[in-house]
Amino acid sequence: MDLSSRQLWSTRALRVDMLTHPSISAMYQGDPAFDRVFDDRRQLRHDYDFVVLQSYSWKCLKVKWRYFFFKQFLSLHGHYFGCEFNRLEFANDAWRAAFCMPADAAPGQPESVFRLSLDHSEQTREPKTIALGIGGVVPWRTYPHWAAVLHFLKIQYPEIQWILLGTANGRDMAQEIARSFSGDEKSLNLVDALPLDHVFARLQRVTLLLTADGGLLHLGKAAKVPIVALFAGAIHPRMRFCESDAAHVIHARARVSDIPAERIACIVQQCVEQHLESLHTSYLNDEPNCSV
Repeated sequence: MDLSSRQLWSTRALRVDMLTHPSISAMYQGDPAFDRVFDDRRQLRHDYDFVVLQSYSWKCLKVKWRYFFFKQFLSLHGHYFGCEFNRLEFANDAWRAAFCMPADAAPGQPESVFRLSLDHSEQTREPKTIALGIGGVVPWRTYPHWAAVLHFLKIQYPEIQWILLGTANGRDMAQEIARSFSGDEKSLNLVDALPLDHVFARLQRVTLLLTADGGLLHLGKAAKVPIVALFAGAIHPRMRFCESDAAHVIHARARVSDIPAERIACIVQQCVEQHLESLHTSYLNDEPNCSV
């Protein structure tokens, strides 16, 4: 998301190198916005005019101090440390500030989705196909009751094809869910089986994504798939979506596991019957306060 506005520096005819994590480096190889993308610090040059850090974190500052101690620099996130924020909108404004570009300057306001270095061309969506994001890293953002959700939905929609997606931390749950499908019911377990670009391509072709807040949600947003998303805690839906996004967010006060499976199934049913065209929110408790 921090790189979604990278088209801005093409208007300045700047040559930009990016040092990043190996998984991100692989994703942005060949991206026209960059001269070079690499994960090995030995590939850094010493004649850069300027350095941009993601944040004033110790991890970023160590690189700056070691290789470019006297070089001018700025940080996209500045000194901010607090609750989460809408990274897409924030990064756009931060890059505009870096290039001294007014908010309304060309090339216009950013799309509501962030653009990866992947094929974003429109794809034909397969009817009655729903992707389910399984697993998670943070316990209060990981939903453990997907089998119960599918139990309700399989009765209502036996013709739906379910695509199970996620990383290794969701493998056991995915296998349990896959075993729950009978011979006539349709499922495809792709958890921990696809590289990121293939997951993205899958999301471009499904009609709906059902997932908790996390990496797969952001990838689905980039693929412009309608989303039913589970949120909790201080994370407000507007920290992830804008009003024009096709999404329905169900929010719980403490953890996503507090959201009843029946409630999720009911929302999915609504989205199957009536296509999402804008942002909808359902709060189990109070709306989170973004001012704290």
